[in-house]
Order: sequence, then structure tokens, then C-alpha cells
Amino acid sequence: MASRLPYTPCKLYIDGADDLSAGDYILTSGGSAYLVQGTRPSPSKPERLYLDCLRWPPGDIPEDARCYQLNWYRR
Repeated sequence: MASRLPYTPCKLYIDGADDLSAGDYILTSGGSAYLVQGTRPSPSKPERLYLDCLRWPPGDIPEDARCYQLNWYRR
């Protein structure tokens, strides 16, 4: 459970978010938030970005930050 504490690093991927970049925030439908620290394109799927993120407290996101809403789906 300690890995889900705020400010811990994690890796995500997202499809179809071409303009997402380092410094942006992702908010999920479950109430989690992430600060994007780096992005890189997938070598095999052009629509996919791999993200290096930090888990972030939703209440600490600056008001002027660029935020993206992300809805989780089952695989």
C-alpha cells in the first residue's frame, strides 16, 4: 500500500492524448491524480504515450494547471 502514497513514482500509458506533456496533471474518475513528469511514444502503437508520473494529491493541483480527465476501463 505504501506505493500508492502521494508523491510516489508510477508509470502509466494513455491512448489518444497527443498534446499531453510534462507538467500536466491527470485526474481519474476514481479521484486519483497524477503529475506527468515525462512522456515517450510507443514504438508499436502511434496513438499511445508512455508516461512517467508522480501520484499527486488532487487538492494540491494548481488552479491554472492543465488537467486531463481519464476514465479507467477494464482490460
